Amino acid sequence: MSVHLMVRSAYTLLKSSLRVEDIVNEAVRQGYDAVALSDYEVMHGAMAFYHACQKQGIKGIYGMEVHCVLSPGEQAVFVVLARNDEGFLQLMKLSTRLQTQKEELTIEELAAYAADCIVITSGAEDVLYALLVREDEAGLRRYLQQLQRTFTHLAVGITRNDSRFLAQRNQLLRKAADEMGITRVALAIICYQSAADEEAYRVLCAIDQGLQVDDKTLKTASGRWFRSKAEMAQLYEQKELEASDAIAARCNVEMAFPRAHLPVYENRYGVSSVQFLNTLCKKGLAKRIGSSRVPKAYVQRLQYELEVINSMGFTDYFLIVWDFIRYARSQKIFIGPGRGSAAGSLVSYCLGITHIDPIHYDLLFERFLNPKRVSMPDIDTDFPDDRRQEVIDYVHERYGAHHVAHIITFNTLGAKQVLRDAGKALGILPRQIDALCRMIPNMPKVTLQQAMDNVPRFKQTISLSKELTHLYAIASQLEGLPRHASLHAAGIILSREPIESVCPLIRLDEEIFATQYTMEYLEELGLIKMDFLGLRNLTIIDEIVRAIEQKTGRPFDIMKIPLDDERTFQLIRNVDTMGVFQLESEGMKNLIRKIQPRTFEDIAATIALFRPGPMENIPEYLRCRENPALVHYPHPSLEPILKNTYGIMIYQEQVMQVVQVMGGFSLAEADSMRKAISKKKEDELAKYEQMFIQGAIRKGYTQALAQEVYGLIMKFARYGFNRSHSIAYGMIAYQMAYLKANAPLYFYIALLNSVIGAEKKTSEYIFELRRRHIDILLPCVNHSTGRYLAEGSALRFPLSAIKGVGPAVYPQIIAEREENGDYQDPYDFVARASLRKINRKALEALINAGALDTFGYNRATLLGALDNLLLYANIVRVENEEEIRLDFSIASKIPITRLAERSSVRAEKEKEAFGFYLSAHPIAEVRNAIDPSMPYLLKLQHYRGQARFVCLISFTKLHRTKRGDQMMFVDVSDDSAKFDVVVMPNLYARTKDILKKGNMILVEGNIDREGSCLAKGIRLVQQKEEPAGR
Repeated sequence: MSVHLMVRSAYTLLKSSLRVEDIVNEAVRQGYDAVALSDYEVMHGAMAFYHACQKQGIKGIYGMEVHCVLSPGEQAVFVVLARNDEGFLQLMKLSTRLQTQKEELTIEELAAYAADCIVITSGAEDVLYALLVREDEAGLRRYLQQLQRTFTHLAVGITRNDSRFLAQRNQLLRKAADEMGITRVALAIICYQSAADEEAYRVLCAIDQGLQVDDKTLKTASGRWFRSKAEMAQLYEQKELEASDAIAARCNVEMAFPRAHLPVYENRYGVSSVQFLNTLCKKGLAKRIGSSRVPKAYVQRLQYELEVINSMGFTDYFLIVWDFIRYARSQKIFIGPGRGSAAGSLVSYCLGITHIDPIHYDLLFERFLNPKRVSMPDIDTDFPDDRRQEVIDYVHERYGAHHVAHIITFNTLGAKQVLRDAGKALGILPRQIDALCRMIPNMPKVTLQQAMDNVPRFKQTISLSKELTHLYAIASQLEGLPRHASLHAAGIILSREPIESVCPLIRLDEEIFATQYTMEYLEELGLIKMDFLGLRNLTIIDEIVRAIEQKTGRPFDIMKIPLDDERTFQLIRNVDTMGVFQLESEGMKNLIRKIQPRTFEDIAATIALFRPGPMENIPEYLRCRENPALVHYPHPSLEPILKNTYGIMIYQEQVMQVVQVMGGFSLAEADSMRKAISKKKEDELAKYEQMFIQGAIRKGYTQALAQEVYGLIMKFARYGFNRSHSIAYGMIAYQMAYLKANAPLYFYIALLNSVIGAEKKTSEYIFELRRRHIDILLPCVNHSTGRYLAEGSALRFPLSAIKGVGPAVYPQIIAEREENGDYQDPYDFVARASLRKINRKALEALINAGALDTFGYNRATLLGALDNLLLYANIVRVENEEEIRLDFSIASKIPITRLAERSSVRAEKEKEAFGFYLSAHPIAEVRNAIDPSMPYLLKLQHYRGQARFVCLISFTKLHRTKRGDQMMFVDVSDDSAKFDVVVMPNLYARTKDILKKGNMILVEGNIDREGSCLAKGIRLVQQKEEPAGR
């Protein structure tokens, strides 16, 4: 017998191709009774390994490969295996030490961490390996004596015995170990599943090291597959194999250590958390209602929720959330109205965690926290994305570095990534790899197999090339392996105990540690996740609110705006929703055109309906809304539940209420049924069906009606949307629409500030500004800052959005202006800019963007004068040991020669500076002259049918048909968007002389897919060219 004690998983990133489940499955297949997981200094796979071993009924041994220093320049590497639960805890603390501290681990530290572990020499290229290579028997004995003194449970690993050289050297190690009474054990190093996987493993090593597989410096190893018992018997002595069994027998981790707990919230009054929460909620409820006389429904609901929360042990959870939200408000950080099922909690509403009244909106607490189903509460909190980190830092500081952590995630080798990485390692030409990757659909989690099955061109390209067939085979083996560690977008965990007592930590962020286990294993360890979400839309709302307050000098509470503002609903019904959260996609706009929202409930329903399943209900929903006589309720008792949605179950909460009213379920039982439906648990559903029908009969409903309603429940519940989430996100959508309708200038300023650097979005928003007749002022070195600003009723473009004027340049322009006053003329600006080390390229970009127009010269003139301006700046620059300054009295200004400027050239230069046309697109005037009603390209993006438009040619690509005829693909644009124009052979033959880059053309044709037109006719449009400069 034998046991593999040194098996690396793919969590030793890019150094093993073995998935955790592959390790366990292979061990079972080969008849092993136990197997170890020993990744290099990390324990990412430990929990997955534990569950896989439990499922397969095999003993799991938990270990880690660890390196430490003996003395400067001398390193040793060991495999450390946990003997028991205490040893496992020591491994977690050891891994945390290795992954969170920069100082190297000493052998003495390792001994302290590994008291309940078995330590085995690993055979890595360390001091032991060097002694064996040199055949230094005396040095070998001294080293082993040092290990004997250091470690209580020591074994010597006999490794890589498949190497003739090491097999010979291992005889020295065997002799020394036997003479010194040290156990020697067979230690095969396992990195991949079978001998056939060796090439894929070499490619993985090449990816890791950034080399090609045939590079002689590539560090890899052969013979590292999962050896069978027979192979092990051939390579190692019986005594060494038996020792692996004996060590496996000594390793008995039960995972029976205590779970983590939430920190206790320490209030300043010294009262219990239960008492403190109860007091806060009662005061908060009186404040929310605005009176000490609180309606009975609120009092009873609050009492019920508090009883559930306190009995389930989540009191401190709510206090912790209340505390960091209270801190955020004290720092004037805007908080979202709520998110997800937490909006259904009255306690959350009373504490100010959410701003949605759950009783008013008929939201259910049990959808959030079900006393019948033990599950952790999950409160997600939205913050402005530019201030989220401040709140996380507060929590980190309050509870401590080892009690607060991010959650790790792993970016994997996806279909495109693995083709690129493996292709590069195999030396395949980049253009071939790029061509392959472009064929893979842009879908979430798309696989190579899906591309092979569904993309004929991809399959054909692979099959016609031996090289690409080989790449596909290797890439398929590596696809899905973790490539590098990252952080969960929002999740933070807190623990009363040091987190490493249940989950090892790693430093992926300079400030806050992260868990080594991924999210799915944290709850069973007692670690509760809280989501701190950064929402760009809250940043926008916050900026607009502050701008309004600054203008009016009065506080403006966005949570208290009227929910029946006619201007807002008119904007939504007009589908003027670009930039409005949840309502700006084309699909949503189409739905809005049909629904024509008139109330806030309509907005919430629109958000709930805009999903693949519920969309089937839209026609019925619209018919019933327009004609209430068509509304059908299965029974009058269901009318109060379904009235708001015209007899259709749209929300999960409605399903729960129907089950409660008809079936006699408690809301907790109803939520458990909802969960079973969503998870498609057939055995549970059969039980719930009987419960519902029998309960309905007991309440006086007929069996036929009960079966009919159960059928409706099953139909709708699979797709039902969380009403709490719909109301909360509907609130943000309404707030943004309200601000757009009532403060459009500030809305666009905040919106544009949120997309600085994103050319496409910026150009779309700028175009909409023009349609609203809001003036956009060009950037200016004397007025612009790093952000969009309001100037009167106009909007000032920022310096930061100019290409070539990055974060190293524009702050210097602003700082110089603030310190020494406005720039007086081009001489003054260039001279002062040169002191700030602003180079010629940045100056040209500023000129092309119009940022120097304020000095009264056109851009062609300034570009022509730039050499002289730089020469003048150099002349008036005075340097001595103490300072560098300007002395304009040294020389007179070099005269500037004024040049004429063509409008088209200026427009193209401006486009280079911004990525789009800002002040005037040459097409706008031409289009209006031809036909003022002619649509612009953005309006045609989602149109299908015959169209006519003016555009500018930006790129052409000649192509031959299968018959050998020439045709052309033409990229065109106007002042709103880009389009593809396909010119077939007959038309191309007639128009090829005018299909040149830079030409303006009038196209007539058929638009049959988004952003593409099959041309039927093309003619050249003559542009007026006039001098545009002074």
